[in-house]
Amino acid sequence: MKKTVGFYKRFFLLTSVTLMLVMAGCGQSTQPVGDQSGTQTGTQTSNQTASQENSQPKQGGRLIVGTGADLTKLDLHTSTVLSDRIPLLHVQEMLVTIDENMKVIPMLAKEWKEAQDGKTVTFSLRRGVMFHNGKELKAGDVKYSLERFMKEAPRKGEFSMVQSIETPDDYTVVFHLNGSSNVFIGSLVNPFNPAVIIPIGLADDQGGKITNPIGTGPFQFVKWEQGKQLVLKRFDGYKAAEGTASGFGGEKKAYVDEVVFKTISDPTVRMTALETGEIDLALDVLPKDVKYLEGKNNLVVAKKPSLSWGMLQFGMKKPPFDNPKIREAVAYAINKQEIVDVATWGLGEVAPSPVFPNTEWFSETHANDYKQDIEKAKMLVKEAGYKGEPIKIATSKAYDHHEKTAMVLQKQLKEIGLNVEVESFEWASFISGPWTTGDYHLLNGHISPRPDPNQIYYSYLHSSSSYNGYKNPEMDRLLDQGISTIDTPKRKEVYNQVQELLHKDLSFMSLYYYPVIEGYQSRVKGYTAWSAGYPRLWNVWLER
Repeated sequence: MKKTVGFYKRFFLLTSVTLMLVMAGCGQSTQPVGDQSGTQTGTQTSNQTASQENSQPKQGGRLIVGTGADLTKLDLHTSTVLSDRIPLLHVQEMLVTIDENMKVIPMLAKEWKEAQDGKTVTFSLRRGVMFHNGKELKAGDVKYSLERFMKEAPRKGEFSMVQSIETPDDYTVVFHLNGSSNVFIGSLVNPFNPAVIIPIGLADDQGGKITNPIGTGPFQFVKWEQGKQLVLKRFDGYKAAEGTASGFGGEKKAYVDEVVFKTISDPTVRMTALETGEIDLALDVLPKDVKYLEGKNNLVVAKKPSLSWGMLQFGMKKPPFDNPKIREAVAYAINKQEIVDVATWGLGEVAPSPVFPNTEWFSETHANDYKQDIEKAKMLVKEAGYKGEPIKIATSKAYDHHEKTAMVLQKQLKEIGLNVEVESFEWASFISGPWTTGDYHLLNGHISPRPDPNQIYYSYLHSSSSYNGYKNPEMDRLLDQGISTIDTPKRKEVYNQVQELLHKDLSFMSLYYYPVIEGYQSRVKGYTAWSAGYPRLWNVWLER
């Protein structure tokens, strides 16, 4: 790798130190769990340590994963949904990616270099990488994929700096940029709405929307039975990148013959399926179930500090939240610690900002938060002229902490005189409905980690991409400045100003940081949880 972005190194050094400090506070009954790169970033109970010992990788078997949410689509270029990414990032890969600590590393590109003026970035592709359709990855596939992404993807605005893409030979791709930008690489590696590489012409051959995903990953797509399961099988022609497996990159090996992602939306049913051995791995284990599962000798519980954060969005397209006074009233009505205690059983943390603490982007500005003040909130409700009109909080049934957060919010907002109801949606309806249309009064959900603050803020706050009706020319100016600014301290100041303006305008509020909790059978070997919240089923085998 000839060039990386310096701030990632510092960012994740700090993150690693923080996570190690978290581990140190876990007491005598816990042991650190090594991640795929050997970094210690999580905990497991002492009676489970032995289950990971004395096992050599072996091929074969079917691994069944219980998930809370089904997929919504098979086209990652147009998807912003985590339940789509979790299985499909085993099928499709990106040009470059992030490691365990979110540092930029190669994936389909073996190296890249920037021109001195920063306006050209040249990637050299790995040779002999095969798609699942039997064709070798070539530069034309990369150009096709990125051009489609820049036309179709919700995140296309992050690539506004790309002027053109050249392919001087089959293994070289050159990006010409409209001015220097140090967020270009960060945009390529962002796993949210990922810019995956697909065979040239794939979308056109499938009528414009990908219904049969083909990629270069260690597993290939077999079938999706909506509401029931998605099935992948091992791709024997997979060519792994060099280096220790870490994050989405490194030397990945598919050991199991088949992976089945089984949708079990009820968390209690999902836990029962884990206990009875119906599934091998359960995602999104409820915090309340941790102690119980830790007492089972045949199960392993992995807990990680998470970079995912819960949010409350204000629907600004219609009354009453088109009025800034009523948004401010809500901000003063909320007790975030109570939400953490109920929705995460105290295992999460209060989130004053979408930027995670102890990263270089976090500052006193991001620590500044509203403090609950019921009398002030009531006064703002009165000044807003609110007359008791019904207000609905849109939430999803897919994640327990979503519904619990909505119920706590309902209680807290009723205390200031708001007539609030909770409206729970099935996952697919939630995503295709209020989440993307912006047709709601209030909406709560959670956001998976983003490597760069531009990726945190731009989609939700820039007028070209926000869903909820928020528009502020000053916010647009700041976000555009954040993209074009090269100097890291100056970018940090830009995103301080973005956070200050968000605090004032209240397009959305950060509520809590949610922990990653997963449970799996002790016969599952090689598995490690990741604080980014993505399960990885390569380098995982079954002890028979």
